[in-house]
Amino acid sequence: MALSIVDGPTIKLGESLSDGVDCSAGTIVRITVPQEFTPANLTFQISSNGDLYNDLFNADGSEVTCVAKPNTGIIVGEHWTRSIAFIKFRSGSRDHPVKQTKDDCKFAIAIETGDAAAASSSKRKE
Repeated sequence: MALSIVDGPTIKLGESLSDGVDCSAGTIVRITVPQEFTPANLTFQISSNGDLYNDLFNADGSEVTCVAKPNTGIIVGEHWTRSIAFIKFRSGSRDHPVKQTKDDCKFAIAIETGDAAAASSSKRKE
């Protein structure tokens, strides 16, 4: 399995919801939280087409939430990550969003692509 890094999403100063990013090439396995992040839980919006987004909930009716701290990585192994094509990050929850206090709070997402050829060619470029 190969890892590919998605650059973003970004939560702007004074906002709680990021722009959307395309993760359809694989399964999300890690989220990198930038040092600029104002501490809060992360919740998510997802989309099949990148245009219309919905809040992400489990089948039991609870909002999917990750504890996030600045300058950390979050290992994500839950089954819900396999169903995501496009994603937005929200600091806080949909009922209690947390506005970011620093500009350009840019995350990174590692996705597992399953493409061994891509991993091999990326190692040769280094």
